[in-house]
Amino acid sequence: MGFFDDDNDPFESIVREFFQESRPARTTSSKDFLKGEKEERTIDYIEEDKKVYFVFEIYGYSKSDIKVEVGKGFIEVEARKKNFDGVQDYLISKLEKGIKIKKNLPGLKVKSYEWTFNNGILEVEIETK
Repeated sequence: MGFFDDDNDPFESIVREFFQESRPARTTSSKDFLKGEKEERTIDYIEEDKKVYFVFEIYGYSKSDIKVEVGKGFIEVEARKKNFDGVQDYLISKLEKGIKIKKNLPGLKVKSYEWTFNNGILEVEIETK
């Protein structure tokens, strides 16, 4: 009896699905892979009483590379790498371009805000009016 012989065994169907349908994509060079790489960022939003919290994942940057601006109806985060010591060559062009995230938030009335950045996680705390 072979590994894929029993069609009625639920475990066999899982194994078959895993080995037959999840083949890794082939790339011809790392340059092609980086060009086609999809950029995904996670942004969490939490609202409680008179405070709003935003949590951004921004890996590869340090606190001095980050700029945060919050105003009436918007939040803007910009990251641009300034120091490339210890950064691998293939990441330099990506980090050099930087990122800019701007979210329009109609109705947001800002009293004050502060932000922290640690281990690639940016947390913005906004106190509303």
